[in-house]
Amino acid sequence: MKTKTWMLVISIICLITFFIVIIYGLTGAPHGDGAQDRGHPAIPTYIISISGIILIVALIPLFYYIIYSGLEKNYEKNMEILSKTIGNNQNITNEATSKSDFTKIILNFLTYNEKKVINKIIENKGSILQSEISRMESMGKVKTHRIIKELERKGIVIVEKYGNTNRINISEKLKKILIN
Repeated sequence: MKTKTWMLVISIICLITFFIVIIYGLTGAPHGDGAQDRGHPAIPTYIISISGIILIVALIPLFYYIIYSGLEKNYEKNMEILSKTIGNNQNITNEATSKSDFTKIILNFLTYNEKKVINKIIENKGSILQSEISRMESMGKVKTHRIIKELERKGIVIVEKYGNTNRINISEKLKKILIN
């Protein structure tokens, strides 16, 4: 099952558990003493705490599911536009556009940090060590790893094992467009 589906299943289970705990708290909780008893059960504090935690656990995956769906649609639309742009590259003459124009178009679909990494790879003729990227300003090992994984997921870079680090290469399709 996909992560998105698991998140939805977890949310549903947690929401059902939340309602069960609340119903138990209202019906199974002992009534207060005579002075406090006005026909309404007193809900123990632990029931309120448990139900609050369960509700939070239910809402986080639910929000993830909703946001992820929107991002996925947006990503697919952007990749479709990008593939059309790249596909049209073979039909357009050099007078109309240059490689730098295509580079700018492609980089517009990336986050700020992804752009930094791609620009560094382009400066190094399409191949660079991951350790070099992690030494860039405001980049650490973890941040670099996450950015490269995202670029790899998008099909922009190819990661090869290289000793204790990785060699990051721009994919062949994009190499023709991005590297002069």
